[in-house]
Amino acid sequence: MYLLEVLSGPLDGKTWTFESEITIGRDDSVAEACIALDRYVSRKHAHLRMDGERMHLTDLDSRNGTKVNGELVAGDAMVEIGAPFIVGRTVLRVTRA
Repeated sequence: MYLLEVLSGPLDGKTWTFESEITIGRDDSVAEACIALDRYVSRKHAHLRMDGERMHLTDLDSRNGTKVNGELVAGDAMVEIGAPFIVGRTVLRVTRA
C-alpha cells in the first residue's frame, strides 16, 4: 500500500492511499486523486504506477505539465519513492503507507 501526499498547494496535507497505480487530476470522475482547487491541474493530469522501489510517473498530455527535479516530464519518468514532484502548482510525493 502506498500513500500519495500533498506537500504544498491548495490541499496541503491531503492524502490518498493506493495499491499499485493512481490517476491524478482535477475531475473526480476520471481521477482517484482529485486536486480540484488547483486550476493549473488538468482534468486528467498524470498517472502513477508502482514498479518495486520506483514509480513510473506519466504526464497525460496536461496543459501545464508535470515536473520532476524542476524538469518537465515528457511522457514517462522514473521517480524514487519519497521524491517530490509537481502537478500543476501542487507538490506531491509518494511514500509507503
